[in-house]
Amino acid sequence: MSVASPNLEPPLEKRDARLVTAMVGVALLGALMAVTAQLAWGTRMAVSVGTGAAIAASNLYVLSRIVGATIRGGAGAGAWGVIALMKMLALIGGIWLLMTRGLVDPIGLVVGYGSLPIGIAIGSIVSDKASPGT
Repeated sequence: MSVASPNLEPPLEKRDARLVTAMVGVALLGALMAVTAQLAWGTRMAVSVGTGAAIAASNLYVLSRIVGATIRGGAGAGAWGVIALMKMLALIGGIWLLMTRGLVDPIGLVVGYGSLPIGIAIGSIVSDKASPGT
């Protein structure tokens, strides 16, 4: 009877603490902005801000996967280039559809998407303070 040895290698999908903090920062800031928009300007603006924040958070997640796979290299690195192209087409095409169909308010969408750089900045500041020795 053999005993299986434990796997000592870290999981492939382990995320950098700064990246996780930035993703959480973008999501929380987007939610806060949507709630504020609801209280100040109503439901249509809140939905627009929430949609922009959701696009920003998903864009950051997919971009982190693309960059991580590209840095690791390997046989599937070329496929991630195609995924990056598809991501850009979906981002631009999706925003175009939302705005031309009148489903969102353009200003609200931009405000919600603004959670991306602000959330990344706040996440970087918070994660730098939380990690000792860096």
